[in-house]
Amino acid sequence: MQAEVLSVAPTMTMEDLEDLLLKERIGGVPVLENGALVGVVSRSDFVRVAGLERSLAGAVDDAAEQSGATAPARSARTGARVFRARTVRDIMAPDVVTVKPDTPLEEVARVLAKRHLHRVLVTEGTKVLGVISTLDIVRLVADHRLREATD
Repeated sequence: MQAEVLSVAPTMTMEDLEDLLLKERIGGVPVLENGALVGVVSRSDFVRVAGLERSLAGAVDDAAEQSGATAPARSARTGARVFRARTVRDIMAPDVVTVKPDTPLEEVARVLAKRHLHRVLVTEGTKVLGVISTLDIVRLVADHRLREATD
């Protein structure tokens, strides 16, 4: 388990979230409000919403072109500004998959595989204690430490 976990507030803008994910080279973070876990947001959430926004802007531009409007690119620019102004709360997953600190590693791996997740938060109540990622498990296997971790 990685005990040092970055987190974000639900009020963080999409632009700031993008900067954080890129700067820290991470794929997702828990969302905390007043110290309590309220969601999780990942790069996948960001990409999904950005793709939907672009598709919508493109559809608006296509419709504008077909109707003879002269400035179809305006909706794409406006859409980009609206997207950047969204907050983490707008795209986060509020139903967070978590495990307890004493959950066996095999069970953690099963949860990750079954739910198609890249990371799972280790919690006690609403307090985040750490995170276990698929990369953490791969490192254990690669270093031949998996048996030691499960004993």
